Amino acid sequence: MSSFTFYNGTMPYATAAMKVLLHLFDQIEAHASRSSTPINTLISARLAEDMFPFPLQVFIASEMALQMAARLQGIEPLTGQPGPDGLKTLEDMRKRVNTVLEFVQRSDHQKFIDPETEVTFNVGPEKKFTAKAYGFANGFTLPNLYFHTVTAYNILRNHGMQIGKADYLDCYFTPYLS
Repeated sequence: MSSFTFYNGTMPYATAAMKVLLHLFDQIEAHASRSSTPINTLISARLAEDMFPFPLQVFIASEMALQMAARLQGIEPLTGQPGPDGLKTLEDMRKRVNTVLEFVQRSDHQKFIDPETEVTFNVGPEKKFTAKAYGFANGFTLPNLYFHTVTAYNILRNHGMQIGKADYLDCYFTPYLS
């Protein structure tokens, strides 16, 4: 890599996070077939009573990847995607994450805006903020992407799934191995 770009500092992480979620979905199916735990029990679980359940963790993580890929290219995100209430089954979640992954992977590094460009974005359903693009990426979307992806992982781990650190990190690390 001759020069590290804004694209290089963002899109590989969005791609990896979506691949982690897809891997976790596969692990849910494998766990359910090995144990007596119904898939619905796992995908309706939460880490703590005052935290969002698994489907909302998946939604927010995928929304962060989607918003980051769109805003950093100066385009609107995909429309017609199911909201959090539309993620009722594992297949619903898999479809959304695959759609977001495809969108992220189609990102064109040549269309990325300058990191100093101001972008306006939603923080929750009612608040809007404006920040420089690098602040949007490094201070908002990437931390939220990591938080909600690892929280989805932790929900499953907390509910008896035999997954480990490699189930989370491999999608981030293996693309860089020689």
